[in-house]
Amino acid sequence: MMMSLTRRNFMKLVAAMGASAFLSAYKGDIVRAVEAKKDYWHICWLNGAACTGCTVSFAQASNPDLVQILTEIIVGTSGLPIALPDYMETIHPASGTLAEKLKERWKAGEKGKRILVVEGAVQKPGYCVVAGKDFREHVREAAEVADAIVAVGQCATFGGIPAANPNPTGAMGLSEFLREEGIAKPVINLPLCPVNGEHVVIILSAVIMGAKIDLDEHGRPKALFGTNMHDELCPYRPLYDRGVFIEEPGNGDGCRFKIGCKGPVAFTDCPSRRWNGKTSYCVEAGAPCIACSEPGWPDKFSPFYAELPSIPSFLGLNPTTLGAGIFGATAVGIGVHAVRRKLRGEKDEQDSY
Repeated sequence: MMMSLTRRNFMKLVAAMGASAFLSAYKGDIVRAVEAKKDYWHICWLNGAACTGCTVSFAQASNPDLVQILTEIIVGTSGLPIALPDYMETIHPASGTLAEKLKERWKAGEKGKRILVVEGAVQKPGYCVVAGKDFREHVREAAEVADAIVAVGQCATFGGIPAANPNPTGAMGLSEFLREEGIAKPVINLPLCPVNGEHVVIILSAVIMGAKIDLDEHGRPKALFGTNMHDELCPYRPLYDRGVFIEEPGNGDGCRFKIGCKGPVAFTDCPSRRWNGKTSYCVEAGAPCIACSEPGWPDKFSPFYAELPSIPSFLGLNPTTLGAGIFGATAVGIGVHAVRRKLRGEKDEQDSY
């Protein structure tokens, strides 16, 4: 029997079921719960240094789909749909001076509450200018009046590719920028490259419903990023334990560890969530996990197709030669935990996220 959806159990169900399963099972409940809210939440979606892939990913959300999100889910007595953005640069129907007026109206916020969504990294002054004003100013002004702030995608959360070495534009994640500006507001970080559209739908719904969102030390929702991909979710873990590996991407059936899979140090629900209507995800498609859910990406995890540091041997054996059985699984389990501790230790020493 399905548990009824409430504000108290919203994120708990997400964590227990996985994002895709939760949205599929509770689509109607989410619509009804959001419609029941009396206060309309106004949304402003700003785009900085990025490829706009996160907008594309959000547009491909299917449970509920973008058309329903933007046009059908009416909030309370407002007569307005849940996420018809007051401003969204890349898929907003308005443009030019009209769009900028809508942005300013969002900042004025005469009625309802405001959600600021930021896609893309924030750069030094002069590198990103929108409507004659530096992107930094747009972000600062919007953050100062926002009731909730969500960073979508690796670039907005931790800097991503724009912040990779040598980072000539001084790109940084939204949280870091707000700290520099003295704006002490929590940011809900939804990394991955690109963000998953279902994550965005879940978090926007949770914010509007007033559901409690527990965040980890990097500002990520624990329900979505609290599980180690390799240890608990990867369907290829049994092959890893048996020492069965593929040697080149997309060729053969085996664990992707030897072609550089960073699953042992990645915290994400990708295996249970998948992409494109729950069709597949990186590892299932034959590629390694590149840990785009983590701070320090991409530099910390490059080159993508290089193995993680050697796993400590167990009684002279290593995971590529271990056979099937309890002995193999135990030895490899000890090794992968040691590697994760080693990498996380190095990360703590070199970076302060």
